[in-house]
Amino acid sequence: MDFEKTYNNTPEHKKLRFLDAIIKHNDQLKKEFLAFTGSTKQVIDGLGYSDFTRIVSDTLLLLQKQFEAVDTEDPDWENYHPPYSGYIPDYEAYQYASEQEFDAIADAFAAKALDKIIEQNPVELLAMFTGFYEATQNAEIEDDTGAFDDVNDYLLGLHANAVAKVVDKIKLSALFENEIGTAFQLFFQYCNEEYPGNPYFPAHFEPLLIAFADKTENPAKLLEIFTGAGIEQSTLPQLTLFLNKTSGNSEAWLQSALDFYKHSEPVARDLLKYYFETNQPAFIALARELFEENEPKWVDFLQEYVSPQLDKELFVRVYLKFVAKTLHIDDYLFVQQYLSKADVDQLLRDVQFYGSFKAKILEAEHRYDEIKQMIEGRVSQRDFADIIQPLIKVYPDFCFKHIKMNAISTLETERGRSHYEQIARWLKLAQEIPGFNSDVLLLIQQLYTHKPNLPALKDEMRKAGLVK
Repeated sequence: MDFEKTYNNTPEHKKLRFLDAIIKHNDQLKKEFLAFTGSTKQVIDGLGYSDFTRIVSDTLLLLQKQFEAVDTEDPDWENYHPPYSGYIPDYEAYQYASEQEFDAIADAFAAKALDKIIEQNPVELLAMFTGFYEATQNAEIEDDTGAFDDVNDYLLGLHANAVAKVVDKIKLSALFENEIGTAFQLFFQYCNEEYPGNPYFPAHFEPLLIAFADKTENPAKLLEIFTGAGIEQSTLPQLTLFLNKTSGNSEAWLQSALDFYKHSEPVARDLLKYYFETNQPAFIALARELFEENEPKWVDFLQEYVSPQLDKELFVRVYLKFVAKTLHIDDYLFVQQYLSKADVDQLLRDVQFYGSFKAKILEAEHRYDEIKQMIEGRVSQRDFADIIQPLIKVYPDFCFKHIKMNAISTLETERGRSHYEQIARWLKLAQEIPGFNSDVLLLIQQLYTHKPNLPALKDEMRKAGLVK
């Protein structure tokens, strides 16, 4: 069900009844309601630029000190919890233990940040995240064990995770209109004074800014603050599009999307969606451009939109790459009728290292001789049953010969339950070969009574129902 449509069509008295019912039984919502109505003293009014920079500095110094206190050569083993059971190499254990210490610091920060949402304080929240970012860049952490590729990059990832966590919370919260505008003004002032012309710094805060902007009833005012700050709009392309869209400026939105789509995947996705609904020739042209530039990046997104009716050539190109990625035969059968032999041959080359799936494609194309060639070549034990199965009723003599040969040669060269399990599976498959019932029974008896005695093999054969 479409929530937005249902919500917009629901009478106000019903919405109020629902709100009244849930807010009385939810302590978190009670706190947010008190903050929103201004009846809590936690709300901090009148924060200025000096307050913003002070909070940045305090957060930076605190987190930098905490990060640098983590000793990657001698982490906190007492509180270390291995991420999985079994053997873990020393170098991985050192990394996991250090990561857990860093994660705990970031989790404590995120908890304080969430409090700022309840306190209706986006200004301090943005300042805290600014300090967090600078701590990830300034922290000097020795890593002589080589546990990390780059410790500071790991810390920056924690910053991104904390941003995502807080953004999810903001989506469920209410914020003061004037506090959002103030947060925008002070953050952009900080960008200009501390990172003038830097296109990378503001981008780390774009999800937060969009989350704040989504709570305003006056997006045009935020857009005015943004453009008036002199921040290059290309540094925050998604925010630019969001504010243009919510301000009702469709022409500016489209122009911004056209300006930024080459440098921002989310913007390109939005532009594709827009064209798909409004201008399908433009959608096709843009989809072709993006797919040719980076097939792996766009295959999953485009397969949900392309169709033979829209553009057969694009549909085939996208779906061939999609099938080579998913290795699902149903995906292949969906596109099969639109493929030429050259298309199929190209797909077979793309999946040549996935024997089981390659055999399924050849089976769907009734190219059984090529499956025989695979068996006559070299296939893994793991794939043997899947590859030979399509030939059971087409080439029964061939299948019995190769199953028998493979089973006997495996027993001559391998030991272990995993190999015996494979042999049992091959014998179950051999029972399906038409006209070879007696031959299969003799083979089963031969392997079951193998000398030297192999109890694990017998056990696997019993579990497979080959013997009683």
